Amino acid sequence: LTGSQKALSLPTGMGIVCASPKAIQASETAKSLRVFFDWKDYLKFYKMGTYWPYTPSIQLLYGLKAALELIFEEGLDNVIARHNRLGTATRLAEEAWGLKNC
Repeated sequence: LTGSQKALSLPTGMGIVCASPKAIQASETAKSLRVFFDWKDYLKFYKMGTYWPYTPSIQLLYGLKAALELIFEEGLDNVIARHNRLGTATRLAEEAWGLKNC
């Protein structure tokens, strides 16, 4: 479970979810309320070959495709290393400026 804005350089607005058959089966018998997300809607449309029960954000899908292409081009290990370097640099700058990381 993640969001489009998490390390993919995309705007917010897309939830990226994956679940095992066991997790989906557990959701079918769960008694909790489904306020926002229910696997049943998505699985029904997926089995029909249409994938989306609601109107998807097309611009985010195109952005996701482009972001994944960049990640594959750079290599996942390199992307992770770059994010680690930038995170470290940000924390060091924050410290040098006398700011406190929450």
